[in-house]
Amino acid sequence: MRDTLNNVNTNHETPSSRPKQPEQPKQYGLQAPNTLIPKDIKMPKTLEAQDKLIREIFEGNYQFEIPEYQRPYAWTTDQTTELFDDLYAAMVDSRSSNAAIQYFLGSIVLIKNDRDPKSSVVDGQQRLSTLTIMLAVLRDAMPDATDDITEFLYKKGKISLGEKNQYRLTAREEDAYFFRTYIQEPGGITKLIQTSDILRDSRLRYRENAALLREKIFALPEQERNELWRFIANHCSLVVISTPDLDSAYRIFSVLNNRGLDLAPIDILKANILGQIRKTKNEALRREYAKKWSGIEQALGREAFGELFSHIRSIYAKRKQKQTLIKEFLEHVTESNNPQKLIDDVIIPYARIWDFVRSSEFESKRNADKINEYLSYLNRANFKDWVPPTLLYFKTFEQNTEFLERFLLLVERLTYFMIVTRVNIYERIESFAALSKEIEAKGFDGDPDKLSTLHLDNAQKRDFIEHLNGDIYRKLAPDRMSIMLRLESLVSDGSKKLVFNHLTLEHVLPQNPGKGSDWDKFFPSESEREYWTHRLANLVPLHTRKNPAAGNFDFSKKKKIYLQGKGGATPFVLTQEVGRSRIWTPKVLERRQKRLLDVFKTHWELTPL
Repeated sequence: MRDTLNNVNTNHETPSSRPKQPEQPKQYGLQAPNTLIPKDIKMPKTLEAQDKLIREIFEGNYQFEIPEYQRPYAWTTDQTTELFDDLYAAMVDSRSSNAAIQYFLGSIVLIKNDRDPKSSVVDGQQRLSTLTIMLAVLRDAMPDATDDITEFLYKKGKISLGEKNQYRLTAREEDAYFFRTYIQEPGGITKLIQTSDILRDSRLRYRENAALLREKIFALPEQERNELWRFIANHCSLVVISTPDLDSAYRIFSVLNNRGLDLAPIDILKANILGQIRKTKNEALRREYAKKWSGIEQALGREAFGELFSHIRSIYAKRKQKQTLIKEFLEHVTESNNPQKLIDDVIIPYARIWDFVRSSEFESKRNADKINEYLSYLNRANFKDWVPPTLLYFKTFEQNTEFLERFLLLVERLTYFMIVTRVNIYERIESFAALSKEIEAKGFDGDPDKLSTLHLDNAQKRDFIEHLNGDIYRKLAPDRMSIMLRLESLVSDGSKKLVFNHLTLEHVLPQNPGKGSDWDKFFPSESEREYWTHRLANLVPLHTRKNPAAGNFDFSKKKKIYLQGKGGATPFVLTQEVGRSRIWTPKVLERRQKRLLDVFKTHWELTPL
């Protein structure tokens, strides 16, 4: 990983070329076109949405191009089977009902200028590619219709005039030649299915879906093949949504987002940033930086890579996101105007840091264990507002591990203070934005104790302790396990690394103790029992296989389960301590509560000055 990182005016036209239909034809497939554009979308004047038959699209003024920012073709045989079966069922229904049926295949979102046939596909790659494969298979299965179907795949160039074939769909640059050769050209699918080459990603999907559709279509009687071809061409339609504006296209796509696979903001940003390099420099340099970009994305993983851009935006904007990530990233990240500098000086360094921050795998000869310990418990928090200033601090002061250790302790304290006292999202964002400003301040030498945002005053410390001393099980449900595991790490000697999987929080004193049990003797007062049930002292981490076994049993039986049950003794010190206790009474809990609170007070320096 680290080696990689280093080195819609709507116009539903009804052309005269369409077959005559009843006033309200039966509709199949996805939403009808007049319902596809939600009312709350502010439609730019340049945006058009048109309901078009497949023959109008594949014989018309469109040359679809899958842009480089798109992910590889990814429809599986399950999705392709669903599409084919739905089409076939609609065709049969049309035949049996003797009525004109229009099958809506959904929408495609394009970036297109009116007079230019080139159409960049923002959404619709999966459907357009699969339809192209289906048409190519139909061509193989219907020799008498070869020329007609070929027109849907490419417009033949006049060789004598030096013209090349104009393909209706051009796949991503990496797959364009492969797609032309093995899908669109005559005989290509047969070669593709028979090849013994090892294929991966989109090329494997092409072959799998081609083989599936070939099997299904060749199994049909000749009459049904002809019928299916005519049905697809004359009765199936797409809503074609086009705009010359990239950001508008993405916003429309985000709302529609139906059968296609999600396109993420990072894909749009990639197109914008790499496009700048092509315009201002040259294609060779663009390719070089495209490889850098892809290497980072592959190393981090798509989800984490997307999160990185959000964190970078926060570092620069220092406020809650109000508009699309695309717009705000380009607006606030100053290096966006210099794409090479953006990739080399911003994305690559922050990607390297984000990699070890999210995985808690910082490497250093000194203090690495403590730094990773803090990172691991920060990563357990149910929000990530702490990440941007942390990335910023690492980028500036990574070499000073003493500062890093102290900084992360204070960030952990602030984060858990916000969790426990339930600070709202706006206050959280403002606080961590203020922290980023302090880190960037001229003259700041890296000393974490000079960062006022990380300080807790006496009132905040008392509030923190008061909430820790309360009902954490019910009031802090999303984070109660994180709090208990942090406590566990602090009371243990740290000699063993525990893998925290399949855990639950066990109430030693049950939430619903049985009448006549030992619990009646230990807690004769119902109010006292209610007081202690959900507090720190009465909660212990336990493997899920032990929790049901412990149930509402008497204390003596629970102890045995904690120390000896199925799977052996529990590895958790907090739970072992309970197992060694002779009784479980309010006084025992009171002493235990004070001791555990003192552990947090010491670790997070919560004693008021």
